[in-house]
Amino acid sequence: MDDQAGERIASFQKFRGAVKGPLRLRASVPARHREGNRNGYPVIDINEPRMNSEKDFPENSLYTTKYTLWSFLPKVLIEQCRKATSMFFIVVVIITCIPQISPVSPYTSISGLVFILAVSAVREAYEDWLRFRADVKVNNKPFTTIEPGTGQKKRTLSYRIKVGHLVYVDSGSRVPVDMVILATSNASGVAFMETAPLDGETNLKPVKAVAATQGKTLLDIASLRGSIVAEAPNHKLYQFRGSLELEGEPEPISLDEKQLLLMGSFLKNTAWAVGVCIYAGPETKLGLNLKPPPSKFSQLDRKLNKYVFSIFALDMALCTAMTVLNHFFETSDAAVALGIGQKDPPILRSIGLFFSYFALLNYLIPLSLVVTLDCVRFIQAQFITWDAKMTHGDKHCIAKTSNLNDELALVDYIFSDKTGTLTENLMIFKSCSVAGQMYSDGPESGSLQDVVLEADQAVRPKLELFLLAMSVCNSVQVDHDPVTDAVIYKAASPDEEALCNGARTNGVIFLGREGTRLNVDVLGQPKVFELLAEMEFSSDRRRMSVILRAEDGQIILLCKGADSIIMDRLADTESNRDLLGVTSAHLDTFSQQGLRTLLLGYRVLSDEEWLKWRSKWVVASNLIHGREAALETLSDSVERELVLIGATAIEDKLQAGVPHAIQNLRRAGIKVWVITGDKQETAINIGYSSRLLAPHMHVLKINGSSSDETGALLESLIQDYIHARPLSRTHPLAAVVDGKTLSFILADHKECFLSLVRNCVSVICNRVTPLQKAEVVKLVAEGEDAVTLSIGDGGNDVPMIQQAHIGVGIQGREGNQAARAADFAVPQFRHVERLLTVHGRYCLMRNTKIIYYSFYKNIATFMTQIWFSIFSGFSSQVCLLSQQRAPFRANSASLTIQLHFRHFSTLG
Repeated sequence: MDDQAGERIASFQKFRGAVKGPLRLRASVPARHREGNRNGYPVIDINEPRMNSEKDFPENSLYTTKYTLWSFLPKVLIEQCRKATSMFFIVVVIITCIPQISPVSPYTSISGLVFILAVSAVREAYEDWLRFRADVKVNNKPFTTIEPGTGQKKRTLSYRIKVGHLVYVDSGSRVPVDMVILATSNASGVAFMETAPLDGETNLKPVKAVAATQGKTLLDIASLRGSIVAEAPNHKLYQFRGSLELEGEPEPISLDEKQLLLMGSFLKNTAWAVGVCIYAGPETKLGLNLKPPPSKFSQLDRKLNKYVFSIFALDMALCTAMTVLNHFFETSDAAVALGIGQKDPPILRSIGLFFSYFALLNYLIPLSLVVTLDCVRFIQAQFITWDAKMTHGDKHCIAKTSNLNDELALVDYIFSDKTGTLTENLMIFKSCSVAGQMYSDGPESGSLQDVVLEADQAVRPKLELFLLAMSVCNSVQVDHDPVTDAVIYKAASPDEEALCNGARTNGVIFLGREGTRLNVDVLGQPKVFELLAEMEFSSDRRRMSVILRAEDGQIILLCKGADSIIMDRLADTESNRDLLGVTSAHLDTFSQQGLRTLLLGYRVLSDEEWLKWRSKWVVASNLIHGREAALETLSDSVERELVLIGATAIEDKLQAGVPHAIQNLRRAGIKVWVITGDKQETAINIGYSSRLLAPHMHVLKINGSSSDETGALLESLIQDYIHARPLSRTHPLAAVVDGKTLSFILADHKECFLSLVRNCVSVICNRVTPLQKAEVVKLVAEGEDAVTLSIGDGGNDVPMIQQAHIGVGIQGREGNQAARAADFAVPQFRHVERLLTVHGRYCLMRNTKIIYYSFYKNIATFMTQIWFSIFSGFSSQVCLLSQQRAPFRANSASLTIQLHFRHFSTLG
């Protein structure tokens, strides 16, 4: 009994913790905790929880729900007021509450309206409760904190972590707050975070502990005294400025984004990390980037509103006609003889009779249809979720917004991301070009190793240097399989992992780092390189470099990057020019195969050049202001005069069924756009392999270097392909536009661009930013008055997903932020075909039949009253009592739902 009682108490405490904490913040986030509303951020005292508790820091809770406890009722009422039927019956309820003019009891109308609102509210509440339940689960996940003064570990629920708390994170665990790292398990103080839930990138980003606290024990960290001054919270993921003052340190320590672990990211390749919470809950980077789910209204609902307004006009005309006919009847000789003539003034009598008929003839407006559609759509959403043909592994389709089921059949445009959406986001080293020779026959299986071993003394060093650059010019961390002890690479990007695995397969194995020592097995011979400097990859630099000292003392810089970047940095020598000409031809061949390409180069530095450059690098690294610009200038200066080594080609495989799905979607009349960040040649070849493009199509390339040039190019293409020679009648058109040109189009040439692409069956946009993705969707949706669907798998696709009429998220390798923000979540792209052409079609057909049935039923009931009015002198006497009408409406609505799903098992 004692054990059972203890379990009950523990369960109750767990329930109370799961409800009490999060629910008391279900009011909206206070305005002072929203971005831009703080004049300054309070100073954070380290290991002083009492002092921090007196400052204005929010609770560490996040919510993705549409409603709060306080906003639920008004928001639901506003949503219902967007429906013409609800507005109509609000007016009817008001009229029926006036006994002098109402021929029916107000309770019937009030109960019907309340029932409709209640059903809609229950459906909205249930869908939002699912989101809230997921939020509560996240907000009550236990994490480890460090007790001030003692250094003891303590399990703490997420929502109870406060700003200033010391947080301990294990490898593979989610980071519960934005925190500045004080110490890690690595001697160098480096830790790695995976930010897929934040920005959709699966690459690992390095962060480094504060040098003054790295290496300290938990007890030492728990005994620290000092303060942190941080900038006001903002949504920029990779921007942070602050300073740390510690007792015993003569000067403040500068802090930036390189010391910041972000909430929602995962700690990787590091056994543990300890940090101090800087931002919590709604003021974290993740919290400030969250947006509530938008309220979306389907085309069917919009058309239904138009029909209701038309019926409303007919109803008004009939009420007017009945009032006029009643006037003629009551002024007739027969009415006078019977003593039932008018007793009130004619105007008052006519007004009262008009409103009486208005309340009496409300049958014509399908009030029960609202309830029926809500119930039907909810059940349809469950059938979508239960569809066994839309599963992949342990993942299945999820319908998160049921009122868009029938909208799926009306989609005109699909906007899709490429990497991870059309492709698997699994990179394989496929081909390469070294010293002017292309190797495309099995490098992924190790054939290059045999070539190296058999090569002569002139070629072998170049091949070894190529494989070495693939192996060490990266930020890869090495792990080992616990069973086989095989080397496992944890890379900063899928491309780096593919290159390291490709080098290992071909005999050059990166064994790991020991401080600044890089251990490499080169064709069976162990070698050690000293890492002197590392210049990280970024989207602006589009390259990465490392400076190494070999065992013989030679200092060499290895650089890899985008072909256009590396080409501009090659030394102007005859050998480079000759090699570049051959390699460029190989790059074109790789691009035609849809492969992702990189160029590799190297430069030998003298001791004098290295020491001179290093002294400047050390000074720039310690700058408080202008550090990034100074470091970039130094990186740019040394990454010059490179000698070309070769090129790599990596394959990103298409998902299963993508070509077939795109082909069928196009046959259904849906235009498919692919929006990607890849280079144009790669995007075009992915278009061909996915059947987005076909050989018989005319592919129009829209590349302009200025706004004027872009406008002239668009006018020329319209004149040549749309007006003068309408080839699209026999040869379909497709367009390809790059991100730079797209920026000119969005600024100055929207109408001209739409005139061209509305005649294209497919469009590819390459080198596009996340903001441009959303702007393109908005342009087409508004300019073409079309129903749009956006699909993506990463956090960078969320703006595009929320901008479209229907958002679909892929439950892929880049986290679940896209799936959480979407209206529907599917395991793979191919499931979109079935979602639209099967579920969408059936939902639209059945829902339109429900609407027809509802109108016909109401007209039959309505005509009964009209027919009865002829024999009652048009006096607005009721034909059916309220006690008869209400059960009839309820039974007919429930019968509709039962018949609707009687044969639903025959779906697809």
